[in-house]
Amino acid sequence: MVETLRLPTARAFIPLCGQARYKGAKGGRGSAKSHFFAELAIEEALSQKSDIVCIREIQRTLDQSVKKLLEVKIEQLDLGSRFNIQERVITSDLGGRIIFEGMQNHNAESIKSLEGYRIAAVEEAQTLSNRSLTLLRPTIRLEHSELWFMWNPRRKSDAVDQFLRGQKLSNST
Repeated sequence: MVETLRLPTARAFIPLCGQARYKGAKGGRGSAKSHFFAELAIEEALSQKSDIVCIREIQRTLDQSVKKLLEVKIEQLDLGSRFNIQERVITSDLGGRIIFEGMQNHNAESIKSLEGYRIAAVEEAQTLSNRSLTLLRPTIRLEHSELWFMWNPRRKSDAVDQFLRGQKLSNST
């Protein structure tokens, strides 16, 4: 069963609703960027078989991930029958998976395990190192793959700021 959610979207997030290689939302705490991207991930998982990896630079436990937010959104949207929430993964009834990873745990070889994922959603992207960004970008490379970045601006020297604000974004890697 393929369905499209009809969720209200704040005007600030409307440009992020279409297909694009890179999507980024910056703002302070309470700016709703994590909630917007959680709902977008749920919508993606319901519209097609999508494997999604939710990333932080450092994630030692699932308590440091957005897993709880996704669980809450699934419950609020009354979509529990469409998802199987397990301890380390959330699967959709279309067969897609949502997993949670820390980039600091990966190297050039281990990152290859994420190659088949269509979406990488990076939370707290202001902490993402240039090394991690360099490893991640060519790994998420399926046709129409996307990398989503949510961050609270700190310094212009942060890798995500330099990457997303320092270049004109396009749909290429």
